[in-house]
Amino acid sequence: MEYRDGVVRRAAWEVPHAAGRSLGSSSARRLARLMGSAEGLTEAGVTRIANRISPRVADQNPRLVKISPEWAATDIAVRRQGLRWRLDLRDNLQAVLYYAGRYEPAVTRFLRAELKPDDVVLDIGANIGLHSLGAARQLRELGGGKVIAFEPAADSMDKLRAAAELNGLADLITLVPVALGERKYQAALHADSRYDPADSGVRSLQADGEVVQDVPVIRLDDWVREQGLDRVDVVKLDVEGSEAAALAGATRTLVRFKPRAVLVEDKNPALRRRLHTALDELGYRSTGVTFDHNTLFRPDRTDREVLRRHSLR
Repeated sequence: MEYRDGVVRRAAWEVPHAAGRSLGSSSARRLARLMGSAEGLTEAGVTRIANRISPRVADQNPRLVKISPEWAATDIAVRRQGLRWRLDLRDNLQAVLYYAGRYEPAVTRFLRAELKPDDVVLDIGANIGLHSLGAARQLRELGGGKVIAFEPAADSMDKLRAAAELNGLADLITLVPVALGERKYQAALHADSRYDPADSGVRSLQADGEVVQDVPVIRLDDWVREQGLDRVDVVKLDVEGSEAAALAGATRTLVRFKPRAVLVEDKNPALRRRLHTALDELGYRSTGVTFDHNTLFRPDRTDREVLRRHSLR
């Protein structure tokens, strides 16, 4: 989808650029933040802000005024979605959160409505903890629960840990600095060549950019068994193309605990069939509902064939 600015919107968004040329990047950033906060009041506006920031889609939106990467600060304190953060605006996720005031608002809304007292939530591919911290705050308000955040990137995990402590939520979040897959091994976490290497949200085990770090990959089933976890209620899975591999290492957990909601990033048509087939084999069906490119799956059966197939693994 191509986004474009009309005459009035274009004129308004040119103001930060003019300020940047005459007053510097700090002034440009502050003005863009004001513009973005107004635009980000709607979910469509948040998407528009993401398109203003992302270098990958810049050529697809030639009539959309961009937010300059030259305005990016590497450590800026803000309050967003009721939480305090220190953000690095070279990262697209953090930049959208800064300028629009929120990120993946539909996912946030879903979690707020879905969570129940004492829930155990798995946030797989937690990044800086935007949804982990939001879920933890919601569970605290409900009377208790637990969030388990899996994130292999050291810089993202550091930000998650700092934000959890800053917001008084560290006691509700278990941090696990690993990637999840179908077997245990060491892997290279790559940057995406289309983005700044500091853009942690697009790093993956398959990307074509520079190696950011070596990371341990483990099976969720093994971790759950070693930790003695006795329930899982909600799963959010967003691991930049490795979702099917993560599910292959989580079969016992999903079959045994049957979480009532599995929210999976589902924006790559080339991977969709494999992803849906894997969840179907575990007794899950797509609801047909998506939240910010994340499809919601619910358990639709607990038949003997599902239990027999996966109890042998």
